Amino acid sequence: MRFKILGIDEGGVKQSRGNLRIVCRIDGGGKLAVWGIVDSPENIEKLRGATMPCEIGCDCVAPQAWAVTHGHTHWVPPGYKLQVYGPKAVAAG
Repeated sequence: MRFKILGIDEGGVKQSRGNLRIVCRIDGGGKLAVWGIVDSPENIEKLRGATMPCEIGCDCVAPQAWAVTHGHTHWVPPGYKLQVYGPKAVAAG
């Protein structure tokens, strides 16, 4: 899927029981949570290094029920593909 990321939400990178996550606000509403593990935070690091807003392409799954109550609409589990394409270009004129 492709998303326009507007910014980071929920205070940046969080760690719990060996898992890492970063939650992003996405254009059109909702939140994309990108998951990683301490030994493999590649997708999280890609987002931390991106200039916001940016566009990404990623493989994702539906979030678990507890996360839906926090506004999560999509999850990128550890090891799933995520590519940052950069800030969306603004047309001149």
